[in-house]
Amino acid sequence: MFSRLDHDIKAVLFPKEWADGLKQILLNIYGDKCLKDEKTFEVFGFSYPNEALLVISYVGLDKFKTPVTLFLSSDLNEKTDTDKVMDRMFDGAGVFFDQFFAHEDTEDEIWDEYILDWDEAEFGNEKFFYRVTRENVGLTMQADMLLGE
Repeated sequence: MFSRLDHDIKAVLFPKEWADGLKQILLNIYGDKCLKDEKTFEVFGFSYPNEALLVISYVGLDKFKTPVTLFLSSDLNEKTDTDKVMDRMFDGAGVFFDQFFAHEDTEDEIWDEYILDWDEAEFGNEKFFYRVTRENVGLTMQADMLLGE
């Protein structure tokens, strides 16, 4: 559903404790901006046999505010150290959010650097794929649960 690659099996969702830990790190770093914007982070990790996916949404406390969602994907194989890959992807997410928060939104200038199709980047000698959307992943997952998907 969110993945870059097609998969025949459902993703394994990373544990809530893991996602909460990453969210807390983001709040420790960007907490002042979150308070000012009345927003927070939602973090999701998905694992497939040949792909790791990290999704971080900067969402409004008011669910009607449009989020900014970063998707990071990496190829996996038998030799891949998944923890190392996820750490590097999280570091890459930090670079993205540093740039995102460095931009000052004014009435004349609003951040709108969305990337709807997967693009490729290298970070820490690792190849990653990313995209940036307005999707509220948490709401999408809740809808899928209600629909039995």
